Amino acid sequence: MRTTAWIASLALLAGAPGAAHAHLVNSGLGPFYNGTLHLLLSPSDCLAVLAVGLLAGQGGKASARAAAITLPLAWGGAVLAGLTLERAAEPGWLEVALLILLGVSVAAGVRLPAWVLAPVAVLIGIVHGLETAGALVDSDGALVAVAGIATAVAVLTLLTGALAVSLQAAWTRVALQVGGSWIAAVEMLMLGWILQGIS
Repeated sequence: MRTTAWIASLALLAGAPGAAHAHLVNSGLGPFYNGTLHLLLSPSDCLAVLAVGLLAGQGGKASARAAAITLPLAWGGAVLAGLTLERAAEPGWLEVALLILLGVSVAAGVRLPAWVLAPVAVLIGIVHGLETAGALVDSDGALVAVAGIATAVAVLTLLTGALAVSLQAAWTRVALQVGGSWIAAVEMLMLGWILQGIS
């Protein structure tokens, strides 16, 4: 019982919104790796990529390929378009609501064809890319950092989609759906915190 409570506490902390910072984390390895680490150290962004990858993989190889192409292109393009922003944005209610919808879709075992999944991935990429752009405004080597972010999105989407496609046994499909339910649950907590701050 204590182990379950401990795991639930860690999940809550991982999804907790933090303070917005207007700069990338400086890894000391250069702007490309700073961009990569920015994605990997942003729980909301990681959950978005995981949710799209899992949903794409559930739909089969064609859907997984579509997500692996469209998500990083849309994300990187939105970051480039949003570089004129002068502040980093906290995750908004639209971003969180979209992730809840994706998590519920994974949990329900929805299988989207590639022609439906591609626009979904583009929408997620645009929403998250515009939020990410605020962190690059005053950064040195912003264009290289964008390449790092897009590469990290592409690799994580490929790995997640490939994992989901490869799961054929019934119990592994259930595990994948449980992962989707956890994504939805974490984002519901985020939505509650956002709405509490609004009121």
